[in-house]
Amino acid sequence: MKHFEISHFNQGLKGFFISGKAYNTIFIPSISNYGSFMGRDQISALIIESDAAAQEHLLTLLRFYPMVSLIETATNTDFALLKVIDINPDIVFLEYPVKGKTGKKIIKFIQTKLPKTAVVFASKSKRYALDAIRQEVYNYLLKPVEKAELGKIMEKVQPDKQSNVLNLIDEIIEKKQEDSRLKFTTAKGFTLINPNEILFCKAEGPYTELHFVNKNRELANMFLSKIEKILNPYNFVRISRSMVVNKNYIRKVFPTTDTLILSVNGLEYEIKGSRLQMKTLGKTDFE
Repeated sequence: MKHFEISHFNQGLKGFFISGKAYNTIFIPSISNYGSFMGRDQISALIIESDAAAQEHLLTLLRFYPMVSLIETATNTDFALLKVIDINPDIVFLEYPVKGKTGKKIIKFIQTKLPKTAVVFASKSKRYALDAIRQEVYNYLLKPVEKAELGKIMEKVQPDKQSNVLNLIDEIIEKKQEDSRLKFTTAKGFTLINPNEILFCKAEGPYTELHFVNKNRELANMFLSKIEKILNPYNFVRISRSMVVNKNYIRKVFPTTDTLILSVNGLEYEIKGSRLQMKTLGKTDFE
């Protein structure tokens, strides 16, 4: 059987996999195997199929793929929903028309809660292809599933899986950078502090008193001007010669009285600023 895609039902449709006769289409070329990425390219699959023979046939085909490390099965969508939540499969083969009362719900659940999971309709007839497109499911197999047709879908899922892992690593790195701690010198050595934990800084001669959102304090053996330079990239602003505040916690600004209110964890702090700085702050856009 030949591979074809249906694209004329929906403008901008990225592709649709179905076994059978070839039509004029927008073809998505298969992507070659990128190889293992620290063992993270393993794929988990869920088969939702009421026909025992069809289920066993698809199981047998999937076992040929070494990257498929986990295969779960269910006879209908009612039993499958808990398995979807439990294993977060990378690919779900769904018998269509679906068996079970939660058919549409499970499709919508996967699309909204597990957007990186590929959904594949498996049907005895291609007449449900339009239904699949309407439900934004663009992978379709005719039963009995042929190895070559399954291969085209599996060949696409594995690089997507690896891409998702790389994106996750990037997110972790970015989050780590956001959570980076800053080094402040103290009388006894130094302390590492997350800038988001600092509420405001107050000059005390050659020292600076750091006030934290948890109401703790730390005396840094540094001039306020130096601390201001360290904190400037982290959304801090100087409001007077002796005060630097975290803009994230500013709730109210009163230019007429040269004061502002910092609010955190249900507590409010009234801070006095200089007239010029407060006037400037009153015109500042806050994110």
